[in-house]
Amino acid sequence: MPKDFRADLARAGALHREGRIDQAIPLYRAILRDAPSSFEAARLLTLALLQSGRPKEAHAVARKARDAHKTNPHAQLIMGAVYQAEEKWDRALGAFEKSAELDPGLSEAHYLAANTLARLNRLEEAVARYDRVLEIDGVSVHALANRSVALSRLGRSDEALVDCDRLVKLEPRDPRHHLSRAGTLLELGRFTEAAEAADAALLLSPKLADAHFLKGQGLAGRADLTGARAAFAEAASLAPDVAQFQAALIRTDRQLGNRSAALAAAEKAVARFPDAAPIWRELAEVRRELKDPWGAREAVERALAAAPEDAAALTTKASLLLDGDHPYEACALAEKALSIDPALPMARYIVACDDLAEGRWAAGWDGYEVRSSFLPPPYRPLPFARWDGKAAPDLLIVLGEQGIGDHIQYARLVRLLADRGIPTRLLVKPRLAPLLSRIDVRVPVITDLAGIDTGAPGVYWAPLSSLPRLVAPDPASWPRPPYLTAQPERIARWREIVPDGFTVGIAWQGDPSPTVDIGRSVPLNVFAPLAALDGVELVSLQQGFGEEQLDACPFAGRIQRLGPDWDGDGAYLDTSALLQHLDLVVTTDTSLAHLAGARDRPAIVALKAVPEWRWGRSGQTTPLYPSLSLMRQDTSGDFTGLFARVAARVAERRRGGKR
Repeated sequence: MPKDFRADLARAGALHREGRIDQAIPLYRAILRDAPSSFEAARLLTLALLQSGRPKEAHAVARKARDAHKTNPHAQLIMGAVYQAEEKWDRALGAFEKSAELDPGLSEAHYLAANTLARLNRLEEAVARYDRVLEIDGVSVHALANRSVALSRLGRSDEALVDCDRLVKLEPRDPRHHLSRAGTLLELGRFTEAAEAADAALLLSPKLADAHFLKGQGLAGRADLTGARAAFAEAASLAPDVAQFQAALIRTDRQLGNRSAALAAAEKAVARFPDAAPIWRELAEVRRELKDPWGAREAVERALAAAPEDAAALTTKASLLLDGDHPYEACALAEKALSIDPALPMARYIVACDDLAEGRWAAGWDGYEVRSSFLPPPYRPLPFARWDGKAAPDLLIVLGEQGIGDHIQYARLVRLLADRGIPTRLLVKPRLAPLLSRIDVRVPVITDLAGIDTGAPGVYWAPLSSLPRLVAPDPASWPRPPYLTAQPERIARWREIVPDGFTVGIAWQGDPSPTVDIGRSVPLNVFAPLAALDGVELVSLQQGFGEEQLDACPFAGRIQRLGPDWDGDGAYLDTSALLQHLDLVVTTDTSLAHLAGARDRPAIVALKAVPEWRWGRSGQTTPLYPSLSLMRQDTSGDFTGLFARVAARVAERRRGGKR
């Protein structure tokens, strides 16, 4: 009578489950010696050998079992598991496919095939196979979870969210499902809900570092940087060995303006994580903001040495190349980054700006939409339907965004909306409202949504800088200057303050933000050649940051200052009127250039060798503002040489020569 090995198999299985694999393996082998046809012993021995890191032995056992049990679908499954351990993914897939052929209703075979397809990046096929699993077993949590990941990787985040919601409903006490939901909501840009989903996970598991991290991302997305920093700090405290958490904390300090703290933390972190590309990348970014280009380049090269295909590090390097006036190399790197991560916002932005600089308007404006991913507070999308340019709104709210220069540049396009009969309101900060209200009387300028029924079905909104894409991509079709008027009473009031002689208004400093201002502003001292011109009178139009340089300027006596209450009741209200009486404006790339252009007043704009996209790659004119004369550095970084040429141009203008 043959021996009953069930007791031995049960004993070996118990040892296996207890983690005493080295004791279980000899028992499994003994059973197979006496009963070589025991498939269950072969299956368990294969798994035990794989778990103990002995794939060659596992392969031999699995292959023998497969050959002995050709019609057993589970024999194909264990063979596939061995191929997975050997990273022979195509062979693993073949084994799982064969198992499914032997038993079409075996959900495990379809599930493992789906996982292998996902591993091979055959995501559409993986989703279809997960669908098959769920046809067989409608409550397969693992299939739902993995299908949601595959859908996210395919960019089908709305469908992924449906799976996440279903998982939460099936297993509401499992924090992993709330985490997956939070991550998917982040992909969809639903930042408040993402933070709430992370909080739901934290209610179940308060020490879950990943949940704090995702909460931080949600808070950062809705511009709560202080809250985001606290969440990232908690994640880093709970999991100090995760470099990604440290990088997020450094990044948030940088965004909060705590650059010294960010620098110290980054330098400490790279010593601890010398091969962590995210940390080196953040060190590069903070050094860039601290105007240390060489240190930034060194750090980004270390990031790329650690991870040559790190899309974010490639994008940081592209930004540094742009700072150094190498636009074509920068665009090539950004495109390489996008080939790795097509959704990377800054890489998309760099490519979009290159398109705009080269006059590829349609592609450029499409890509330019990504700017909303990194606009600083207090920019917020409005909580009702966004206009797609096709619907016929009963009321359209155009939301002002970005800097004063951007407002002035794009606000002319509200005229085109009025021409099309679209009832429009321009929503801006209170300080900008008086100036922009003089663009078109048909478009009231508002500073809040009081009195507007935002729940009405015909009410839409659109960002101001999206109007080119929505209504007029080519600037040649935009309303021509002058499209911004000054108040007549102010024009009359300031006529008397303009000195005799050829009067030039000057400005040297724009937005002081370290990432915006790189290579754009200059010290006031660079204007010395203008101050030396006979018969030329200078008037300072500089306001706020940079104005303090007048106190130490060696030719301060040659510059007329305006009163402390200048433009006190609204941005540029007095300056706009004063432009009427100036012979010329000389400025760097500031909002004053936009104001002069919008008022159709003559101005020279002194630009870095490769300026921001809106000034184009070359030439002395711009279709944006015909009254502006563009002058560019001959050598990158050389504003001294440029202002010598600017002074010569001003002298020529004074003598009555052409621009």
